[in-house]
Amino acid sequence: MKVLFLNPLRFTKRLNITTDLITAYISTPSLTFAQLASYIPGKEIAVIDGRVEDLSPEEFLDKLKGVDLVAISIRSTYEARDCEINIKFIRKYYPQVKVIMGGYHATFFYGRWLKLGVDFVLLYEGERYFGELIECLDKDRDYRGIKNLAYKDNGKVIVNEIGPLINDLDSIPTPRFDIINFKKYSAFFPGDSHAGGIELSRGCSYQCKFCLTSKFWNHRYRRKSNQRILKELRLLADMNVRKLWFYTAGFGMMPDEDYALCELIEKSGLNISWRAPIRMDTVLEFPALIKKASGAGMKLALIGFESFDNHTITGFDKPGNSPYDYANFKQAYRILKKNNILVEGAFIIGSPGGLENKDFVPADKFNQVCDFLTIQVYRPNVALLPEILSSAPENEDYNKLFYFNPDLSSEAKVKNVLSKRKKVLFWYYFSPFYICSRLFLRGSLLRRLYLHYYGHMIKNLFRKFIAIISRCDSIKSGYLS
Repeated sequence: MKVLFLNPLRFTKRLNITTDLITAYISTPSLTFAQLASYIPGKEIAVIDGRVEDLSPEEFLDKLKGVDLVAISIRSTYEARDCEINIKFIRKYYPQVKVIMGGYHATFFYGRWLKLGVDFVLLYEGERYFGELIECLDKDRDYRGIKNLAYKDNGKVIVNEIGPLINDLDSIPTPRFDIINFKKYSAFFPGDSHAGGIELSRGCSYQCKFCLTSKFWNHRYRRKSNQRILKELRLLADMNVRKLWFYTAGFGMMPDEDYALCELIEKSGLNISWRAPIRMDTVLEFPALIKKASGAGMKLALIGFESFDNHTITGFDKPGNSPYDYANFKQAYRILKKNNILVEGAFIIGSPGGLENKDFVPADKFNQVCDFLTIQVYRPNVALLPEILSSAPENEDYNKLFYFNPDLSSEAKVKNVLSKRKKVLFWYYFSPFYICSRLFLRGSLLRRLYLHYYGHMIKNLFRKFIAIISRCDSIKSGYLS
């Protein structure tokens, strides 16, 4: 059996979406496919990552030849439209190919995906059952008792029992890093090594209204041991993968263990550079951890500041040991910069009473707390999504949330918020004043990283734009008529 792991090719023009700016300067492979591959030894495997591969529809169809099963992971509503188009291609030209989906979006919208032509959806932490499903399909055995599986039987959607979460993450097989072509990925950190990622933990014990992570993982946080993490880091280093994204809900959520991990990395001589999410209050409470992380190669910290308005933060139900205010933002920024760690600040707009009802703060205010800026649009129904789906799986809220819904009261407000975000991001990144200040007025480390950053962004955005236009023209010419 030949299995194709697919991150959907991009067909929609959405270059103003924040995620496109992020991937313009750092792109790392999903670990999902490497982990799933570890459960199907002996199977022929191919990988297409539409986030970094610019395949034409013709090339895409050619790579589907000889494939028996396509496995797709989808996290976000941003990816839903592209994923749907990819599935239409498969269904039109290779209707015999089985399609399996998993991930956040597939879990909460399994019914719609099954209607759109997907054969199976593995819900929640379904990786253990992936190998079992593949074996049943390969040997033509009965799969109906497999846990975490959703499928259709005579037109009726069936959802099997959900199995427990994996308690010991060290017990899962080592990811099959060998199936990833790391040469396709890049990060703006200087050096000639490749970019990749490593999983530190899963889940989150917090319950922020704008995030599904906690609900997906049943409000539990689990972490791999430092010995297991170091083992995987060595495997990646042997493949010259030393620019890394640490996958975790928050570096420092277990400060003692993370401090010990940094000590091990320092002593190992791996010489890695890495990026990780970290909470603002963690930075303020554990400056020694920040210093140790810097020594272990931390170069970029992603902090969810969310908003300059403390009232808005309170409405998000985001807990914290320190107030989320401008003064603490600046203090956390100073601590990180003192340790030569750049800051990627994440903010949210479009919340009730939030920035969509006020003028945006000046770009200079963002410039005082972060070196890179991302702005997401708030979707308040995200926290209620499981309840919406269980109570009325085909109502208007469901249909809106499937693709992308800022959940504002009118289309005019939606356009106003997106327009303001676009202007702020453009001013922040491309204002001549800020470009000059970054390239000439700041420290040598930051200046060097910004030179790499702007080069990466210009090259990748141009490449993406041309590729997406080409694929859109191919659709119009009759591929999906």
